Amino acid sequence: MNFALRFTLVAMLLVASSSPSAFAAEDAKPKLKGLIVAGGCCHDYPRQKLIISEGLSQRISIAWDIVHEGDENSKTHRVSIYAKPNWSEGYDVVIHNECFGAIEDVAFVEGIVNEHKRSGAAAVFVHCAMHSYRVAETDEWRKLIGVTSRRHEKAKRSLDVRNLAADNPIMAGFPEVWKTPNGELYVIENIWPNCTPLAAAYSPETESDQPCIWINIYDHVRIFGTTLGHHNETMMADEWLDTVSRGVLWMVNKLNADGKPAEGYVGTGKAPFSFENADSPAPKVADWSKSVKFPAGEKAVALFNGKDFTGWEGHADKYFSIKDGVIVAKNGQENAPKVSTYLLTKKKYRNFRLIYEGKLVESKMHSGIAIWGKKFAKDGESHSYQGHLVMFPSNWGFYDLFRRNSIYKDDGRAKKADQVGDWNRMEILAIGNRIRFAVNGQEVADWEDPMPELCEAGPIGLQLHANTVPQEVQFRGLILSEDPEDRLITVSN
Repeated sequence: MNFALRFTLVAMLLVASSSPSAFAAEDAKPKLKGLIVAGGCCHDYPRQKLIISEGLSQRISIAWDIVHEGDENSKTHRVSIYAKPNWSEGYDVVIHNECFGAIEDVAFVEGIVNEHKRSGAAAVFVHCAMHSYRVAETDEWRKLIGVTSRRHEKAKRSLDVRNLAADNPIMAGFPEVWKTPNGELYVIENIWPNCTPLAAAYSPETESDQPCIWINIYDHVRIFGTTLGHHNETMMADEWLDTVSRGVLWMVNKLNADGKPAEGYVGTGKAPFSFENADSPAPKVADWSKSVKFPAGEKAVALFNGKDFTGWEGHADKYFSIKDGVIVAKNGQENAPKVSTYLLTKKKYRNFRLIYEGKLVESKMHSGIAIWGKKFAKDGESHSYQGHLVMFPSNWGFYDLFRRNSIYKDDGRAKKADQVGDWNRMEILAIGNRIRFAVNGQEVADWEDPMPELCEAGPIGLQLHANTVPQEVQFRGLILSEDPEDRLITVSN
């Protein structure tokens, strides 16, 4: 099924504090008007548009229109607003947080740049905006941004971001070194004239510093850019939101020399985001699984409530814990399991669809989701598993635990789709004797068991593999529907 759904969400977000604050704006009516363009592949744009709009409105006096288009697997979608004459008219600033890297149309790309030059609307470029339109044979987009980048480091990791311009008002309050919660460092090929780097992070891959925050002036247009922002937890940090807010004020000449907003341009005051649950006040992760739209005839149920292990059994005291709504499976060298151990649902499942995310944090040993089997005691381990295992991420394939061993080896598709060191978005469709598996929007396996008698209802199991060294794997989402439609729903054909 083709999921290249194109939709436009234009919503005015006027973020207001419910109680007086030292940071409350002097005038309730926002002084600035901004446009956020979001969408495309590889990032949590449904959440990020809220982080940016709400986070910046809390810090500066600004109201937003939001255009969010293109599904998460789209790289060629053309944002519809760019086709409208004078589309930037009336906006003080446009935030480009889009990721459409495969568009080749030079006239389309240069049209975006020319509109900024015509109106003078300032522009903020966030993360994948740097890689958008990179195959178009024109440098105009890159000249507007101020840098050229076509790739990023292979590994996702926390970055040590160094302040290169402590005397610049935009960097006021930015630490000497900020260790980001997570990161994907872009490799900068070229810095264009009039671009001034404000912060950089060292890249072991290139053995050089890579600018990651900068300002630029192209023609008469003021630009603020940052390659930081792949992960929601980075974007939600005060260091990120405060710096981008100061960048916006600088672009519209409303930033004082001390880094504070000009009179009347203070925001509504810092507050929780609209998506933050009162019972879990500080979630720092994306929630892709809950954003997946299940077919109308399927009842999606969360196997994990994000707070405790209700409905699960296993060694919660020893190997499994919960942090910020994420299940963490972890051991040290001193308590490394001699036999693979599992966190198991108390309920059994036969035909189902499971949407979840997984990330390997430490060690190269794979993990996996166990299905169609049973709790199995082995060599003193009470919560091992006998049955099928859908493996990820370092060793993709299917395994029959304590029976036939390897039953399906990855043909290369899963390895290619793997976001090494980062969260992988996955879908398991298990119907009859057939298992289909999707990773990051790509179907990577379609396998039928030649022994259907071994495909029985069983608990869902999260694996912490037998090991001799420290290891950690994380799971989140875990949304399931029973008796699903016979099709993958996270794949774009």
